[in-house]
Amino acid sequence: MSVVAWVCCGASAVAQTVVAEAPDAVGATSAKGVATAASAVPQDAAPAPASAASAASKPTLNYVLGGIVGSSPDYAGGAGRSYSLRPAWALEYGRFRLSTSRGSALMGHGLAGRSDSGASATLAQSDRFALSASLRIDQGDDGSDSPMRRGLPEVRSTLRARLSAGYALTPRWSVGAGVSQDVLGRDGGMLLSTNLGYSFPYSEQTRVSFGVGASFADRQYLRSHFGVPSSAAGSTSPLPAFDPKAGLYSVDAGVDVMVALSRHWVALGGVRVSQLQGDARRSPLTVQPVGYSASVGLAYRCCR
Repeated sequence: MSVVAWVCCGASAVAQTVVAEAPDAVGATSAKGVATAASAVPQDAAPAPASAASAASKPTLNYVLGGIVGSSPDYAGGAGRSYSLRPAWALEYGRFRLSTSRGSALMGHGLAGRSDSGASATLAQSDRFALSASLRIDQGDDGSDSPMRRGLPEVRSTLRARLSAGYALTPRWSVGAGVSQDVLGRDGGMLLSTNLGYSFPYSEQTRVSFGVGASFADRQYLRSHFGVPSSAAGSTSPLPAFDPKAGLYSVDAGVDVMVALSRHWVALGGVRVSQLQGDARRSPLTVQPVGYSASVGLAYRCCR
């Protein structure tokens, strides 16, 4: 699997989905500010029936289905390119969601690639703050798509648990952070990501988002993705032994654009750049420390 430093991330800053009916809604990837309009009600007006109020508060099933074409480095630090056409989808009921990462963004949870993917649940939410938890499958890397990784131990697939939080500093500025851990003990280690985003409505149908981010990892994660064990050095792999330490391993920046083509159809595009840092950059696996990625997508959304 390509390990792109959360590019699409927060590089990928956190941004708000634009719909044609609500062009001025803004907020963070994980923390949306919602503006509501109140209507004056005469004092002698009859209250709404309890059954109607109950129906209005009942969660609805929302979904999004589309596809995304993308280009990115073949792995974090790799010199080759990887091109893909992949689905982007999401199902949401109340505070529960099942989705791909970009599907979550298209659903209306920000443009950033760091939107929680897999199975997630909102634990707490207010006008400016949101806290969520998720589980997702990390596909790992068997080295078959990366010549430089051949002969090295396989990065095994695993299940990762993630806790993320977002806070809207203003209607346009937001910050976010997330920590994820390999819960199956398959040498996946722990990751910490942070991001700062700025989002603004370019027009009634278009929202533009900018973001910067930084990613940190523990020693186990960096060993699995950037290390060369002494048992493989000079034997199964021509690379020298390398044992990376924990710390900052990537910074990134990017811009995303989301356009509401109609009530249900939405288009998304983005470009990002990331740069490896610290021991990840010094790894013999790193050929090109600066990576670029781009993606465009189209999806049908209902019924947000």
